[in-house]
Amino acid sequence: MTNGAAETVTLLGSGNSLGVYVPVVQLSRRLGRRGIPSEVNVLEDLYFDPIKQKVAVYKKAFHDSFAVARKGAQLARDISDCLDPSKVRLLLDTWKREKRTRFISATGFWLPVLEQYEREAGETRLSVDFLHLDASLTPSYSVYGDRGGGFGHVWFYDPSGGGMSRRIAITEEAPIPLGEREERYLIHGGGWGIGTYRTAARELLEAGKRLDMLAYYDEDIIPHEQIQYFRNDPDWSPWVKNEEGRMQFPPLARLADGHAPSYGNQEKYPPLFDVIRRSAAIISKPGGYSLMESLAAATPLVFLEPFGKHEASNADYWIKQGFGIRYEDWKDGGFAVDMLEDLHENLVRANHYLIEYGGIGDAAKDD
Repeated sequence: MTNGAAETVTLLGSGNSLGVYVPVVQLSRRLGRRGIPSEVNVLEDLYFDPIKQKVAVYKKAFHDSFAVARKGAQLARDISDCLDPSKVRLLLDTWKREKRTRFISATGFWLPVLEQYEREAGETRLSVDFLHLDASLTPSYSVYGDRGGGFGHVWFYDPSGGGMSRRIAITEEAPIPLGEREERYLIHGGGWGIGTYRTAARELLEAGKRLDMLAYYDEDIIPHEQIQYFRNDPDWSPWVKNEEGRMQFPPLARLADGHAPSYGNQEKYPPLFDVIRRSAAIISKPGGYSLMESLAAATPLVFLEPFGKHEASNADYWIKQGFGIRYEDWKDGGFAVDMLEDLHENLVRANHYLIEYGGIGDAAKDD
């Protein structure tokens, strides 16, 4: 914008996936520190109420069965029929009234809404960036085929397997050298607790490793002297704003035997990232935003079984860059911490040459 106040950037995410929700909230905080106003919208606010209420049921089913979760990924489809037209109408009218033209979306499922808004906007030019936080197309994009080609698409990882040029900055703090970190490993199953991480945890405990482990439900908490449990507030909702009218990061608690959890939050980045910065490695399925966390903290990723083809691509890509290792390979090496040292150093070097997304060439750029 050449004159007057900066236009609000509309950030589009989904509360259904923390890997899509957290990046747009993160971007909102970064834009705010640059004096660029923004607003976060989550897709679930447009759902018919009965569909929105089923999200928690699907989340528990995916947590309880990795086979069910994988089947769900295979059945991904256009979600247009889940959207309440009256809610869509209200949102589009708000965008029109406020003359919104700048959008950043972390999921392809916003495409039908943006297409409708573009049709109604007439000759008004929209500036839209669809972010690809995975190394190949995710279901949220692939279900729409060639649609959306007229909008901008920002790839953080070269799908051909080449290098990378952009990152989402999480903190200004330099990564903690691996040698200064306690040998503890963060193990989790993404935002929904999906995958083989519980089996891996048992093997790591048998090998004498100390773990920081995310719990998702009460039954996940099995006290063990080598495990420190953490948990996101189960009463928190990604589509409920805080007292200031803004979306917030998931509040986190460090669980202690015999004490009620004390969930805390912070402004700049999710509390869990502080755990990631101190960890010797992240042991998880290869989610897209986990790659960003790994990079920002220079914490190597140890990859468990992927959830969908896009996550398999993520693992292949990160390993090719020298940033991660497959769990089976690390296990064959006796879970040795020195197998992670080169991965950490490669991540440290990458932080020096990558450009932070939110600057030149994206939807937040001034005209």
